Amino acid sequence: MSMLQLGRCAELYEEVPPLYNRPRATDAEESVPNYQFCLYEIKIRPLRKKDSFRLVSEFNPSKHDLIEVIQKFMENEMGTTGIKIDRSEHYIRLMGIETTGRIIWPTVESGHFGSTGQVVDTSTGSNAYPISSDDAPAYPLRQGIIVPRSGFSAIWATETVGNTSSMTSLWNSLSEWFRKEYESEGLILEKMPLQNTDAWNEFIEQSQLREIKYVVQVQDTDNAVGVRTMEFTAKSGRGMRLAKTWIDRALEKKLPPGTVFSVEGLPEPSEVHLEIMREGKSRTIIVGREFPRFMYPIESPSGSSPSDETFRREVLSEVGASLDLMGVGRGDWQA
Repeated sequence: MSMLQLGRCAELYEEVPPLYNRPRATDAEESVPNYQFCLYEIKIRPLRKKDSFRLVSEFNPSKHDLIEVIQKFMENEMGTTGIKIDRSEHYIRLMGIETTGRIIWPTVESGHFGSTGQVVDTSTGSNAYPISSDDAPAYPLRQGIIVPRSGFSAIWATETVGNTSSMTSLWNSLSEWFRKEYESEGLILEKMPLQNTDAWNEFIEQSQLREIKYVVQVQDTDNAVGVRTMEFTAKSGRGMRLAKTWIDRALEKKLPPGTVFSVEGLPEPSEVHLEIMREGKSRTIIVGREFPRFMYPIESPSGSSPSDETFRREVLSEVGASLDLMGVGRGDWQA
């Protein structure tokens, strides 16, 4: 079998199985749900001063506290009625919220509207009820927002299930609302993916590449569904490994699908997901339009949704380590 079957790439360590001559393509909805979370660093600054940040617990002369501002947005602006975002056809609403000391634990339902269809009773095959273009099948996604008493950064942990995430809709709504609330002071919120660069570089250097997934947006041929998310996947296995050098190339956005698959004409991906593993511990890196996002898996042995206790424990483990590196004392954020 020729090495050309994996996009004419000589970087593979062993012979390529037939899988990569034709990529495994699936609808995103067909993928087995996997539970992960991503961390973002949140800061407050004047609109025209990119390097002048405010204390998160007292960011203006009135000593407004970001934790109270976010809670106000969640409960009063979004609330259980929710927010409908017409330009992206997304809908979000607050399902529940709990505050413990300097930590907010909201659960947000997120969904997409704009398409018609049917909800089917899978036990009988009969139609349960129609889906109108204003209906949004919504899924609960947990958040953890830690706002220390000191320092210039808050940390936001957001859950993803498969390709389902609420962060884009949540952040756009919150940041637009905040900008209007503090327009007279010229303040805005800033968001950046949070990762300990040194720790992640060490993890990457010692890891093997287990899976590459190209996520693309495809127009349905009969326009019945509209734009659909598809995944094109290559996995290590069957006595071979994916090239380790592909990790750096993907992070530099220099790994087109034609490098991995011999099939021509694959759509340009909106995101590339890399699953890497070191000493039995896996991590996912998502390379998209913004900076790479580093995903942390949530323990879920049975494949079912992890408990709130598990989600919070694993979030606080990573957040605590990050705040320690920032020089924020545990007493500044723990209850």
